[in-house]
Amino acid sequence: MAPNDKIPNWPEAAHANARRSLVAADLVIDGEVASDGPVDVHGKIVGSASAPEVVVAATGRVEGTVSAHDLSVLGFVSGSVSARHVQLSPSAVVHADVLHERIVIDAGAVLEGRLQRKP
Repeated sequence: MAPNDKIPNWPEAAHANARRSLVAADLVIDGEVASDGPVDVHGKIVGSASAPEVVVAATGRVEGTVSAHDLSVLGFVSGSVSARHVQLSPSAVVHADVLHERIVIDAGAVLEGRLQRKP
């Protein structure tokens, strides 16, 4: 990973009135997903996802880059992750390098990759 002065900043926290977006279970997005509000991924994103809050549901997959203030993973993520707060649930499978400030890895979660804490 890049030296700390080269590390990108993650998105700010979602505003109270921000609307939640949904990537449905039968939807595949090849490209970039960016939102100023929370994003729930039940389908598949091949590319990048950037939002204040990203939830990768049990049926969800992200293959690429995830950038968020808060990231919760119940499904599958591969590539790279940059999030201030990361929560990996027991069903999570993550094959990614993870840049974080705080991370919680529940028993049963699978994580393969490097962890780097951003001070």
